[in-house]
Amino acid sequence: MTVFQLILLSMTAVGLKNHVTIISPLIQTVGRDSWLSVIVSLFLVLLWIPLLFFIHKKTRQEHLNIWMQKNIGKGLSNIFFFIIILYLTLLAGVTLRETITWVNITFLPKTPFFLLASCFALVCWVLAGTSLRTLSIVNIFLLFFIIILGFFVAFANFQYKNFSLLMPFLEHGFRPVLKGTVYQCSGMVELMLLLFLQHKTETPIRFRHFVIASILLTLLTVGPLIGAVIEFGPVEASKQRFPPYEEWGLASLGNFIEHVDFLSIYQWLSGAFVRISLFLLLIREYLPFKQKQKWFLLFILAAITAIPLLPITDFQFMEILSAIILPFTVWFFLGLSVFLGLLAAFFERKIWRTNNDV
Repeated sequence: MTVFQLILLSMTAVGLKNHVTIISPLIQTVGRDSWLSVIVSLFLVLLWIPLLFFIHKKTRQEHLNIWMQKNIGKGLSNIFFFIIILYLTLLAGVTLRETITWVNITFLPKTPFFLLASCFALVCWVLAGTSLRTLSIVNIFLLFFIIILGFFVAFANFQYKNFSLLMPFLEHGFRPVLKGTVYQCSGMVELMLLLFLQHKTETPIRFRHFVIASILLTLLTVGPLIGAVIEFGPVEASKQRFPPYEEWGLASLGNFIEHVDFLSIYQWLSGAFVRISLFLLLIREYLPFKQKQKWFLLFILAAITAIPLLPITDFQFMEILSAIILPFTVWFFLGLSVFLGLLAAFFERKIWRTNNDV
């Protein structure tokens, strides 16, 4: 697998979160200046990327679990990756809940929630049971049309865009802008997943690859975010549950073709399909045992499917997502990277001291 394919995979898997999930809480928190939060987040992420690159360099593109087992022992390493597996399960469940909620609200209101969640999760499980190469090939095909449709809706809605709605800048000061960075960063920190697949690439990941992936993910947020503000206004956009989907509601082809919003089904379901499949594949990759993996993955799949079925309202789910899950994701991946960075530095120093007999 090439690094380019890995970046494309991150565009779809992480891009779905940046493109859809975080837009609503971001506009609700920051309003018309929400796009400034995204720009500030990019600068913060660029300061964090050297740490990712340092870990990648010092671990010498090795499978992270094998590298840790060599250095801190099998038991501690397995506990470490078990925690990561739990968190990936949670993230996959949140993605499934967001997707099924949207499908239920917009297209299939009478279809049982359980049926939608089970069918979609099962399809993801089948793809995750193949290989990263297969997932990458599927992703390239799906991503091509996702991008085409993204440009289509952006240009089709140009007639409704009122750029003056972006002004005045910093209407409520810089504090809300800083507060909103946590939502954008909750998506950007998932760039760390590139390290979990570093052993699958033919060539090392360069510093510029992390930077390119960050810029692409930033653009994936800025586009629909600014679109929502200048098409609906910050107040109306903040009331919408899924602003990027509402933008599809405006799109039309000339005077005779309207209601092309069904095309958004392809975009959203493709993104969720790749994202959940990638998480399942990562879970399989980092399971400490090789026997009966399929049965354990089925157990994980049941846990992922259970999250959309939790007896809480969508309003309560949004509260939990905005106040707990998204901010905690930032601290989780940030803490993880600092921990791995410290380990890498410590063992590098240990090797140097041994070689120089100090």
